[in-house]
Amino acid sequence: ALVNLLFFAKTLTYKYVSDDIPVSQRPKPKEWWKLRFQQLEGNIRTTPQQDHLLTTILHALVCVLVYTGFGATDISFISALLFAFNPINNQGSAWISGRGYVLSALGMTAALTFPKLGGIFILLATYSNAGFLSPLCLLGSQHPWLVVSLPLCWLVWGKNFKKNVANKMAMEMYTEDKKIHISKLIIFIKTFGFYCVHALVPIKTTFYHSYMQSMAGAGKAKAYSLKDRFLYLGIAALGFIIWRFITQPWDMANFGLLWWFICLAPFCNLFRLQQEIGERYAYLPSIGLMIFLSTVLHNYPVMIPAFIAMYATKLWFAIEMYTDDYFLVEHACLNSPDAWFAWHVKAMKRWENKSYLEAVILWTMCKIISPNEFKILFNLATALKMANNLKEADEFIAMAEKNIPGGQEEMAGKLVAEWRAGNCAILL
Repeated sequence: ALVNLLFFAKTLTYKYVSDDIPVSQRPKPKEWWKLRFQQLEGNIRTTPQQDHLLTTILHALVCVLVYTGFGATDISFISALLFAFNPINNQGSAWISGRGYVLSALGMTAALTFPKLGGIFILLATYSNAGFLSPLCLLGSQHPWLVVSLPLCWLVWGKNFKKNVANKMAMEMYTEDKKIHISKLIIFIKTFGFYCVHALVPIKTTFYHSYMQSMAGAGKAKAYSLKDRFLYLGIAALGFIIWRFITQPWDMANFGLLWWFICLAPFCNLFRLQQEIGERYAYLPSIGLMIFLSTVLHNYPVMIPAFIAMYATKLWFAIEMYTDDYFLVEHACLNSPDAWFAWHVKAMKRWENKSYLEAVILWTMCKIISPNEFKILFNLATALKMANNLKEADEFIAMAEKNIPGGQEEMAGKLVAEWRAGNCAILL
């Protein structure tokens, strides 16, 4: 707890970024208890300092419960430290809007620490969509009977879960996302392989990842390509997990791998309801992987400080992206220059500040990275029309119309029709 509070103390000077900003503008309830409850669950903001302090305290508490929940042993102590500093957890440890993922982890680890109160804590774990299925992994724990309370928790939160899923399907899913076919296993294995590598060795810590971007739209061909190292790394990882489950006696390492797989599987794009890759999705699952890693490192003591130092050094500089919203986007463009969405967000901010020419340059950068993005082509058409470059604007709106993603025809068609009717102030 102490090292967490010291390590993340600098976040107390950070401001709101990304999703924090619109949430901070919501009206606050007058009742003190309601204010604090909504602040805890992440539905409102009070002050940046208060909210960052709460984020740090909750992350520190999860780390303590990782230690106690997995037996209060040397292995669980190493796991807690690895988890505390793993850069893949930055969106739970330093970003206020990652609160739902932290609460799920808090509920799961508390259920293991206080099994007699497990049902209450599993209710907390399943409150967020991120943890709705995760308690299934407790079947591999020393308290498998905890899962008995899961159907009741699903009954309590089921209506809210269905509502959230329906909203995601309506707003974010393309036709390809809704299809279930054997080729989707390629996507699943690739995504699983990416998270396995990134959670063990932080290859790229950034807010907007380029991997799997637009997998159901302009990036579909690349997403299903077999020429991808993460496909074969994913096959190797899954093969190792299956081999260990079959050949080795059930132990803490197996439980950690089961936790990792079950908690991560919903975010592996088999049926995509979310951003293709997001580091926050690995916050809860990485507890299990750090348990497994600790069982390995325990036999090689010299490697323990090496991994902790690697994680802590990477995280120390990575969390500086949350200094403010401007730096968050700059950090993303710098660390993931092939992520078109990072450049798009930067372009939108330049447009809002009336730096119109700079915004067009940034959207052009997006087009170079991913030439067939409807959103980018539409925005370029709008910008060119407002600049009175009508011929080029018509060319871009025609390109945009040809690249409407499957499943978004109705909404995109209305936008194009409005654009042609003269409403060219719309940006996506």
